[in-house]
Amino acid sequence: MLLSKKSTRNAKPSARCPLEAAASIASDFNVSEIARVMAKSPTTLSNKLNTNIDSHVLTLQEAIAIQNITNDSRILNAWAHSEGKTIIDLPDAGWSDEEVADQLLKQQETIGDFAKTFRLARQKGFITQSDFNDIQKNGDSIITTALQLIAEIEQMVRPDPNEPAVTKASLKVA
Repeated sequence: MLLSKKSTRNAKPSARCPLEAAASIASDFNVSEIARVMAKSPTTLSNKLNTNIDSHVLTLQEAIAIQNITNDSRILNAWAHSEGKTIIDLPDAGWSDEEVADQLLKQQETIGDFAKTFRLARQKGFITQSDFNDIQKNGDSIITTALQLIAEIEQMVRPDPNEPAVTKASLKVA
């Protein structure tokens, strides 16, 4: 996962350009099969995935359909990267209280590892690609763990018995 604008510029085109990412679908998947599932002409879909053809344009609806059919998020990820953003899968919830506590401790350990890795890399006066990969791995783990904890905590939300029940206002007209 590339998080900075500088690192996104250095990524291969299919990782930072949604149109290039869409074009790369044609080399990694059977476009005829995708077109069949989408009820489209294989030739038309191939033309839409070809960045050298201006007469056919891939729509957002088609890009979403391709992602759902292929279970491949490269177009979405490239679009996010092109805007200086990143996509992270949201976790499923269902841990016990002990697992949540263990995950919180793991989060703190990972933050410590992140800081230590960054400090040691800076001590040398420069950061190598290997250093950056370790830093990025720890950063990604921090983000993923935080999202998991938030999903788990959300499952713990219960109504406050000391507050009156909230009733939804009706929009009925007499």
